[in-house]
Amino acid sequence: MKKSVLPQVICCLILVLNTFAQEKRHVFKGESSETIKINFSSQDALSISTAFTQKSNGLAMQEKIQEAPEFILKPTRIRLKKAKPFISSYTVWEGENLNYTLMNLSYRTSRNGKSWSDWKSALFDGHLEQTAERVVSKMEFLDKQVRYIQYKLSLNSNMKNVIISNAQLFNYSPGETSKKVQKQIQENAKNATKAPCSRPSVVNRGQWGAIPRSGAATSNVTHLIVHHEFGSNTSSDWAARVRAVQNFHINGNGWSDIGYNFLVDPNGVIYEGRAGGDNAIGAHFCGRNRNTMGVCMLGDYSSVTPTTATQNSLKRLLAWKADKENINPLGSSFHYSVNRALTHISGHRDAGCSACPGNGGYATLGGIRSGVDLLVSNGCSGGGGTPPPSDTTPPTTSISGGSVQTGDFTVSFSDNDNVGIARRYYQVLEKYSSSFLANRRNGFFNENFGQDFGVYDKGAGSWSVTGGRLKQTNTTSDNTLWSSYLIQDSGLPYLYEFAAKVTSTSGPRKFGIHIMSSDGTLSQRGNSYLIWFSGEDNKVRIYETVNNVLYFRAIADVSLDNDWAKYRVTYSPAYGVIQIWKNNQYLLKWTDSSPIASGVAFSFRTNKTAIELDDVKVYKFRAGNSVKVTAGNSDNSKDLRTTSGKVKSMVRDEAGNWSAPGNFDVTMNFGRLFTEEASPKLTLYPNEVNDKAILTWQQPEYGIVYIGAYDLQGRRVAQMPKEYMDKGKSTLDISSFTNRLPAGLYMIKLTSGSYLETIKMLKK
Repeated sequence: MKKSVLPQVICCLILVLNTFAQEKRHVFKGESSETIKINFSSQDALSISTAFTQKSNGLAMQEKIQEAPEFILKPTRIRLKKAKPFISSYTVWEGENLNYTLMNLSYRTSRNGKSWSDWKSALFDGHLEQTAERVVSKMEFLDKQVRYIQYKLSLNSNMKNVIISNAQLFNYSPGETSKKVQKQIQENAKNATKAPCSRPSVVNRGQWGAIPRSGAATSNVTHLIVHHEFGSNTSSDWAARVRAVQNFHINGNGWSDIGYNFLVDPNGVIYEGRAGGDNAIGAHFCGRNRNTMGVCMLGDYSSVTPTTATQNSLKRLLAWKADKENINPLGSSFHYSVNRALTHISGHRDAGCSACPGNGGYATLGGIRSGVDLLVSNGCSGGGGTPPPSDTTPPTTSISGGSVQTGDFTVSFSDNDNVGIARRYYQVLEKYSSSFLANRRNGFFNENFGQDFGVYDKGAGSWSVTGGRLKQTNTTSDNTLWSSYLIQDSGLPYLYEFAAKVTSTSGPRKFGIHIMSSDGTLSQRGNSYLIWFSGEDNKVRIYETVNNVLYFRAIADVSLDNDWAKYRVTYSPAYGVIQIWKNNQYLLKWTDSSPIASGVAFSFRTNKTAIELDDVKVYKFRAGNSVKVTAGNSDNSKDLRTTSGKVKSMVRDEAGNWSAPGNFDVTMNFGRLFTEEASPKLTLYPNEVNDKAILTWQQPEYGIVYIGAYDLQGRRVAQMPKEYMDKGKSTLDISSFTNRLPAGLYMIKLTSGSYLETIKMLKK
């Protein structure tokens, strides 16, 4: 071998052979890797160079160019021993003002250093964010007998102030997967589970030979992203290809692990990707990977169509995840990567940074979505077997406990289902005359509109209670308002339930509910989520209002008519997950990455639509099979304050079926009947306020309470944010309000409807 075919000076040559022997994993026969780093502080590594000037920090492209900027590295020897079954090679280029779209990289290979192949284009990788300081080429697959490689780099003359500091040349032999293991992998794929909606058979990391990595951070998955590897479409050893992808992602891209959650080969075999489980945050979606699951189809589908086996396995895998996370395969919802609604099953290119998964791969996504939707609708069977029937058996729930109580008490719940309970909710009701209401300060709500209590906020529109229904008959207002205060600050999930019937037969036929509202009287209800149904186009949408401005977040199909229907919305403040049902049909899910933590109201609205509403209820989440109910007739903090009440229960199973409500009647014996005759005046304790200030009064009706501080001339000097209070004895800590006042004598005025009380206060 002539010395002239080797780089004469390579400042830093790092040769790593059999590095994986140090890992606690099986080293495959022929597995080895090497990294060659070339520092361009001298030109000794170059064979030819035009329009470049040597500088201490690397090669600088000349400003006045006579010839096309180009250089050719001296041939590099590949020192892998007995490479099998192929060699993957890729490069990393570092410098200043680099632009991979204006750089052309090519290579040629030789088995003996004398006879060379033609120059072949080496594209830059489209799966990661290339920068002005670092660009990475895609993997090229070489024959295992190749022993030399040479690279040529050409730059567009429009590039300015370019410095190329160094290059790193990577060569990797993944080793040969034994015939025994390959057979096990194929058998694993053939024996895919037929259980309804379970995860299809997956080759785990240990089987395909992953480099051990600790688990990644996780996030709730809302979007399923499809990729292609952009590599060769043929291979005798696809497990080796997966090992090559992991090597490339770690060493070339600088990631901690393989970027995809799963990979699928042309035979339909599915491989487990990133460590940490199926919710692991990967590295595959333009640097915005939270709430996504990335699946890579091994091969290049720029112009060809993925195999039928690949598409079928992809459908089964996505159907399992869509069912598990209640993702509508045909829907879309907001994702922060694009700051708009993103189709739930999308291609990498939908993030706007790549052509992946190629034109051929992208063209199949419509069929993939339809196939996933069909599988989910039929129990996620697939695989040629007869789909098992969907679970249509609803769960059941019942409640037990003592029917007569004197104070706080515990009730027990019995929840049953043929598959499994997913969510449990409960509600405490109070009987007033012939109607059952609930303590809205504790997050419960119940209204069957047996009579119009007149204690709700009514804005635009014509709202009335007639015939046991809440009706809105105005068809000219595009934003009617009916609102109730409801404290939603438990941090646990809520269930909002109501029956509705659109009576308009023309026009927009739009209606909805705001939940977690910071102010139910504002036009867009302050900060809130709006669940919006439209008979105009048969869609349900989720909007988020931020500082009283409405933002679209998600959309799905729904069939709407002029019949009564039961609507359910659940929201988890801890995880930001909103889910929607109509008549037990699951419609839509959206996850807010910055969820609203609390609200003080919920509200109905319509758009030029007449509607009737009934059976409006709000339940709270319960974690187990028992709940402590607080009771007392003189304390608004209690769940149950009347002599008769109910506890109700609702549960949902894993398939999305809802139970009929469980009911439990209770009678309270408080020792003396609750009366409204005692009407103590407004009192303040202590009257000489320092750090603490507690107001107590008899609230005559449910409603908004305003509290202001006035000087002795009657001028208002401070106003508290409005509060919502229930009827009866009321206590409110106003210390945070009074502590902001300077020392002096004030009049504290409390108003609620026609109720007005004042009291003097000395602030020390």
